[in-house]
Amino acid sequence: MELSDLQGGIYSPKDFLDRPVSEELILELLNHAVWAPNDGLREPWRFIFADNRNGKLMQGLQEPAPAYLLVLVKEEADHHKREEDFAAVCCLIQNFRLLAHEQGLGVRSTLHDWMYDRSRTETFGVLGNERIATVLELGYGAEQPEAKAERVEPQLQFELL
Repeated sequence: MELSDLQGGIYSPKDFLDRPVSEELILELLNHAVWAPNDGLREPWRFIFADNRNGKLMQGLQEPAPAYLLVLVKEEADHHKREEDFAAVCCLIQNFRLLAHEQGLGVRSTLHDWMYDRSRTETFGVLGNERIATVLELGYGAEQPEAKAERVEPQLQFELL
């Protein structure tokens, strides 16, 4: 598969099969996904995994899924580092989604109001110097992605300095 084959985007299933997602697969994908650009080689991320056995914590907060991955970003005091770190975490998330797609694993990236409530996030083990960048809902899609219609290439432009 070539990256350019993903012109229509990465598949995000509406519904998941009742099939477990292995911790080993998630760790394998994360070990590749962490090769995200970051000045100073900081690793500003941390992950919290919950599957069907302990995913009940997510009931009412997230859509049902076989597994969840909370992607956390460290909150540096230095504003420049904080912005850089968040950008690196976003790159890591995209790497993860591409790698998961390659393995047939569906990923939905979500942001909800509860993620900004410190009292709620502490129950998941989020530390005071961290915040949730996203919650990834993980699973194998119940439906197959539809074939994409032929797409017209956008004509991007840029200005020269």
